[in-house]
Amino acid sequence: MSKNRMILAVTGGIIGLVVLATAYLTWSSWSAKTAAVEGDDESDGLDAVVARAQQLSRAPVYPCAESEKAVKGDIEVLGEWLSESRRFAARGDRVYEKTTPPAFKTFLVRDAKRLIALPGSVGGAFAKSDFAFGPFRGYIAGGDLPPETQLAELQRRWDDVAFVAETLSDCGVGELVDVQFKAAEKKPEDEANARGNRKKPNKKKQSKEKESVSPVSSYSYVFSFTARPAAFVKVVNAFVTCERFVSVDEFAFRREKDAIQESIGGDEKKGDGASGGRRGRRGRAQTPAPEENKDGAKSGIVTDPMADSPFVVTMTVTVHDFRSLEGGDKNDEEEKK
Repeated sequence: MSKNRMILAVTGGIIGLVVLATAYLTWSSWSAKTAAVEGDDESDGLDAVVARAQQLSRAPVYPCAESEKAVKGDIEVLGEWLSESRRFAARGDRVYEKTTPPAFKTFLVRDAKRLIALPGSVGGAFAKSDFAFGPFRGYIAGGDLPPETQLAELQRRWDDVAFVAETLSDCGVGELVDVQFKAAEKKPEDEANARGNRKKPNKKKQSKEKESVSPVSSYSYVFSFTARPAAFVKVVNAFVTCERFVSVDEFAFRREKDAIQESIGGDEKKGDGASGGRRGRRGRAQTPAPEENKDGAKSGIVTDPMADSPFVVTMTVTVHDFRSLEGGDKNDEEEKK
């Protein structure tokens, strides 16, 4: 046999072996995939398992002893989780002693002075000396007495305002500018009733709604204050981590003045442009030359962020109370039931 024929024979044999090996590996992988999807004599396939799972998930729970025990165990675990979650959320709840209108007015005046004197940027104080805390102005700066029928609500609201004010001061807020109560939003059914589209009330539905309503007392407030970015971040973090359950609903901030525009003389340029238009052909207003340092070099710094004015922040917060201290352990007992 010649050398060329020998080389061709060896090459053909090698190619044949490679083809056989490839065919075997392909058949083996296809068989494994088919067995995994459709199943074989040793185990069920994926299709059979999925079909059985769907059938079992749609079927009702078989009322055997094991099923009842498992369901009861799940109910107990869920009840414990709900109770623990409620206790954690209500860890900042408060209760207030009964008082009289004159006593509460005296307390408001004294406590308002304390809050105004907290650390701030108004000559070292947190607010101006005549600041009267918005809706409480008539009771603090005027001669009005709190209505006896609203004492409980006013006590709660003042405690909320004082808590938020103390938190703002602790976080480095400069000045408390304003405090207002946010009116509760009307529900669609209330608006429909106001327009006269009244329907007969469904007593069964109303009774179910009363049972499902959580006994949570929530009041919303709108606070306006001045703060630098670091203090504003501290405020948001403080409300998220404090014991009192407080939610930040919305906020907005702005600058009292534009430091960059003032530094480059934006207002002056506008005035010069207007006067230059009136002069007509006398020439355009000259652009002011950049300031020079003592060494004679031109300064490229427009404004210093650290020396800029603080933000004026308007923040809406809602303070929630779960009334855990009013009814003792009744809420936990109801949840377990």
